[in-house]
Amino acid sequence: MSTPASSSGMSSLKAQDVLPALRQMMKNLEPNIRASGSMDAAEDLMLHLEERDPSFHRYEFVKLIRSNIEESLGPLMDEEIEKYARSGQAYDTGQDTVVQTMVAHLVNSPAYSNLTQQLMVETKSAVDNLTREFQEEQEAQQALESRVEGPGFRRAPSFGYLSQSSDNDSCGSSLNNSDFMFPNQKEFEQIGEKMDQRQPVETRIEAIEQLGRIPPTEVLSSDNWSQLKKGLMDALGDANEQLADKSLKLHARMFSSSQHSMNREVYTSLVEHLNMQFTYKGQKGDLKTGLDVTSPSACRLLRRFRLMNEFMCVVPSYWIRCPDKFLEEVIDSTLYLLHTHPTKALGGAEPLTPVHYLAMLDKKAGWFKKWMHGNYSRTVVLRMLKEKYRALIDNAVKKSLEFCESRKQPHSLLDEVTSALQRESISTDSQLPNVGEGKRTTYAGPELEYIYFIHSLCMLGRMLLYSKGRAFFPIKVKDKEVKVTDLLVSFVQLLSLPNQSTRPYTGLDAASLVADVLKMIAGCEAALVECLCKDAVVSVLLEPVKARLMPTKGKKAAGEATLLHIADILSCLASSQTGRRMLLYGEAGNKAGKPNRNISSTAAHTIVEFATRALSSTLPSEESSPSYEVVGAYVFVCRQLYSTCEGLSVMHSYKLHACIAEAWRMASHEADIATTPLPAVEGDQTDSRRVLLWEESLIDNLLNFAATPKGLLLLQQTGHINECVDYMYARYAKKLQVSKHEKFGYGVMVTQVAATAPGMVALQSTGFIKALVNELWTQLECGRDDVRVIRPTPIPVDPIDRTAHKSFTAVLNLLSSFPAVYEALAEQKLQNAESYTFRDMPNDMGGLIERLILVDTPAKMHALFNYEQSHTFGLRVLSVMCSCLDTFLLLETQYKVQESLLGCQAENVKEESNELIIDALSVERNHVLVRTYLIGGPSERKLPPRVLLEDGRDPYPFPLFSSFPIPKSYPTTMAGRSAMKQDSELSRYLSQTKTAEKNQAWLDGCRKAFCKVLTSKPDLAKANEDWKELTVLVDMLEKVVQGQIKVQEETIFPKVDYKVMARDRRDVHGSDKGLKSQSLSAVQQLGVQLTIRYGTHLNLVKNSKDTKEQLSHLLKQVRFFLRQQQRNIDCQLRLLQGEYVGHDWFTSTLFLMMMGKSERCWNFLLKFSTLLSSGYLWMPRLHASAHLPVPLTVSGIHPVYYCSAHYVELILQAEVPAVASAFRMSGYTPSQICQHWLRQCFWNYLDWLEICHYLCTCIVLGVDYQVYTCVAILRHLTHDILQHTQNQDLQVFLKEQPIPGFRVGEHLEFMQQLEERYRQTVQPDMRNLAKP
Repeated sequence: MSTPASSSGMSSLKAQDVLPALRQMMKNLEPNIRASGSMDAAEDLMLHLEERDPSFHRYEFVKLIRSNIEESLGPLMDEEIEKYARSGQAYDTGQDTVVQTMVAHLVNSPAYSNLTQQLMVETKSAVDNLTREFQEEQEAQQALESRVEGPGFRRAPSFGYLSQSSDNDSCGSSLNNSDFMFPNQKEFEQIGEKMDQRQPVETRIEAIEQLGRIPPTEVLSSDNWSQLKKGLMDALGDANEQLADKSLKLHARMFSSSQHSMNREVYTSLVEHLNMQFTYKGQKGDLKTGLDVTSPSACRLLRRFRLMNEFMCVVPSYWIRCPDKFLEEVIDSTLYLLHTHPTKALGGAEPLTPVHYLAMLDKKAGWFKKWMHGNYSRTVVLRMLKEKYRALIDNAVKKSLEFCESRKQPHSLLDEVTSALQRESISTDSQLPNVGEGKRTTYAGPELEYIYFIHSLCMLGRMLLYSKGRAFFPIKVKDKEVKVTDLLVSFVQLLSLPNQSTRPYTGLDAASLVADVLKMIAGCEAALVECLCKDAVVSVLLEPVKARLMPTKGKKAAGEATLLHIADILSCLASSQTGRRMLLYGEAGNKAGKPNRNISSTAAHTIVEFATRALSSTLPSEESSPSYEVVGAYVFVCRQLYSTCEGLSVMHSYKLHACIAEAWRMASHEADIATTPLPAVEGDQTDSRRVLLWEESLIDNLLNFAATPKGLLLLQQTGHINECVDYMYARYAKKLQVSKHEKFGYGVMVTQVAATAPGMVALQSTGFIKALVNELWTQLECGRDDVRVIRPTPIPVDPIDRTAHKSFTAVLNLLSSFPAVYEALAEQKLQNAESYTFRDMPNDMGGLIERLILVDTPAKMHALFNYEQSHTFGLRVLSVMCSCLDTFLLLETQYKVQESLLGCQAENVKEESNELIIDALSVERNHVLVRTYLIGGPSERKLPPRVLLEDGRDPYPFPLFSSFPIPKSYPTTMAGRSAMKQDSELSRYLSQTKTAEKNQAWLDGCRKAFCKVLTSKPDLAKANEDWKELTVLVDMLEKVVQGQIKVQEETIFPKVDYKVMARDRRDVHGSDKGLKSQSLSAVQQLGVQLTIRYGTHLNLVKNSKDTKEQLSHLLKQVRFFLRQQQRNIDCQLRLLQGEYVGHDWFTSTLFLMMMGKSERCWNFLLKFSTLLSSGYLWMPRLHASAHLPVPLTVSGIHPVYYCSAHYVELILQAEVPAVASAFRMSGYTPSQICQHWLRQCFWNYLDWLEICHYLCTCIVLGVDYQVYTCVAILRHLTHDILQHTQNQDLQVFLKEQPIPGFRVGEHLEFMQQLEERYRQTVQPDMRNLAKP
């Protein structure tokens, strides 16, 4: 056959080339084809030849095809690539990739069409020649054998290339002992005539067998397909068993075709036949008599439905590769069959429908789940259901409601039905009458109705997941509109069926199925909001729980299976924020988006009340106490709620932590007794195991209180924080998840625990710190022993190598809080040995500082394998630690950090010029020295970079130094700025006020004037070196405090007269002379130096001896004043042994605001000490304070952490959820960074003027603005937080970097909105210091 000239490069493809290549391939494949055993297996072998035959690409036929493809399509492919390269951008093809787009262009090209057509023609010609040669050989062989063997000799049947196996192998196995045929159209016409319904049965069977020997693709492509299809359908419905069976097997064999058109034709033919059975052949059984699956008619029908169902479950895996027409025809024919309802005979019973038969084979509607999974098919299914087959959904809703209404009747029959279906199922054998032992043979009417309900329940549950599925509602049933809520309420009522067993089923009982559907809906956010977040649904769901709390006389309470199902559903609800808010605040509160803790009728209160009463064994005694499994399930739901800030705020009044702790103590005692060796008694081992699991569950739930700041305080008050941390460490070391609904591990919880002094003590006592330090040292210095070394380790190019980054982050999280650092390092001396061996490993934080940070001796340097990398790691840790000013003061006074770094710099010089050498370590040390020496906000100091610049002439233009003070190029030139006009509304308001007028009305007016001035556009055109704005702000503070002390709500601490107190106590140390004779702690003295240095830099005070003495005297006065209001506490915490251990940054800030006037500052502090805001802004105010309950004082946890930081996390989750999620993913917590900022009054983070505005805002507008300010700052930093979370350095960024661009006035409107939404929640807790 000649090739058209238009087909490029096709002249080489000739039949004479194809024939030998094809003969060679078939000869090699002949053993495999013979071994396949059946036509289906042989066809499958050929379809997947490339996957299974390693020699596939060596066949000459394959090489011939590849060479022609390259010759014909290669130039076009090169042209496409060049075109894409010139365009410089991807094709606009939606989600397709560039490769897919190029392939699509090639497939649609004329050259590709010519190639495929030519290849098909030449290959078919070669196949015809090969077949003809084979037939000639066979005829010659037969003639030879007839001459040799003589008459009467019977030869064994020949199988040829492809033949069928025995009759017992497969659906198509009856068509056996024949060769693979390629008939022409005339032969197809003859087969179609033989299949005519008027022909004898034997003739029709012979025709079907002949059809079975033909490839399915040939059958479909013939011109007689419509005639053949009619004959097959007639055979399916024929009364002759053998004929119907042959037709069904042929249908099954045709489904194996890889052509979608063949599958579509065969499937629609099968469905059309089934539809005719219900439409024209009369009823196929009724609900009254039930169904006997051993009857021939039911057996045949079920086998056809099974074949249809198997295709329904398989086809979604590949129909996206088929044309849209294929999808629509398959779905349309299926739904048409299922919505068919046989006509009910007059006075007769309800007939069985196609859905009944399908439900017997696929009870949970697995086919519908697969059809609804992808949007491609789901759209078509829902559209057709809405436009043409809505009756199918209406019937499903109707049958479901009828079943739910029947729950009011005795359910003994239903129990039997469920039990029967639970144990047995319909046979899966190919011959249904041959049922084996334990298989069902009959289904009673109630069983068929129950199966129909299961199928409908699963279908409706799947539909409710999608908005277009929910759009079908309301549905009219019996003149009543059924909404989604009505349907779900009916389903929920099935959970409390009276005859449920004590243990839940795992299969086909109604309660388990309903629970599975509800949990599935709870897992979808959109469906959860519209379906389950309804008061009506949740109220009905909790009815069995309420009944256990307030039992009704004569009414049996719900069983354990019901309570467990409800707990599982509630747990799924509580695992999402939407469901959690629904349980906490109800439907109205969830929609409003703001908490209302006064709602005591919400689901959360019912759940926590049941849990607390069950733990304390105070439930009504009419019923037996719930098992550990039930109680644990409800405590777990409570845990999902109290592990969030908003959940704990709602539930903390129930004192669940105390109930869990008491239950754990009892369980621990039982476990000790249970594990004691006793004489073997039946059941003892099971009981021991149960008690041990219960004990572990309780300690796990108790530990999860540490997920929030306030929860950590409650955990500490139980006295079991050490046991909880020990348990956490055991799970953390195994890298286990927190719970089944928690995606992350224990990183966040460890960080939360390490934010407090008792938490650090617990971590140290459990060995967590030692394990972390050892792991870090191994990564830096030793390397892992279990890693096989096949090539040298690459030299790290980053300051913190990727292998040590996780340990770096863990160390920073542990040392982020000053109280924790103080517990870990206070009074701990360094070893400073004369020599170290390579086996000497640090075991605590002090050892880590000695070996990695203060590497100032040759012995320490020589003891490090990777000196530069390890020392850089230590300097980076030191830099982050010193961002906390109190931590820096502790390290400097205890270890002389600056002196050590300066000494290292002095030794790192060139011998010939004494110039400092610029290297990685000197640059790191220089950065730390400047950071620890200078104080200032984003525009008040300039820190040198940690890397060299790209400028080759001067890669590091910042001067290095080896002694203080630092070079003048680092401090920025500062001049005082006025952010408001001198004659502002606030100054006029203050000047017109008399002392007697400072009442509540005056305070309100002052707030308005202050807000107006703060939000007005600042006048920055003029520099005012006298900081006159500070005078206005200080005047305002003094007058506001004077007015607030008259307001009872603001004054919560008793007023103390300093002079009278000193005289009454006869304490000479309180007099001026006595104070002068005292000395401040080393930390306070260094803090004074930093304060004076900062004030001098800002031109607020002069760096003179007199200024230092005034600030020192003020701090001594404050120390004496606060000491008289403190308790002497016998506690293991170093933090509480004596006076406040940090520096008083609030007093230092006021001292600078008042331009160094210590007397004025002292008078202000005496009045301010009575106000609520003093407890939160002035950190030493409540240190070991007698004004707090003893448990709070002993905890060592400041209200700034367990109250202010707690509500920062609560509001952040609701207002800026992206930032809250970023913190959680990073393993860091908002409470830690907020505590860090607030302890040092935002020094080093905000410019001086913004620090003053922050303090004024909190005092004038209310102390809850401390919380709103932190939220506003985190919202301001959203972009940076998300970016650094992705870079995995969020902790370093937040602690080291200032907060540029933040102005209190610019965010005041947002803070006022937060006040409107959250003040009624935040402020009462901040006032109630005695009961957090």
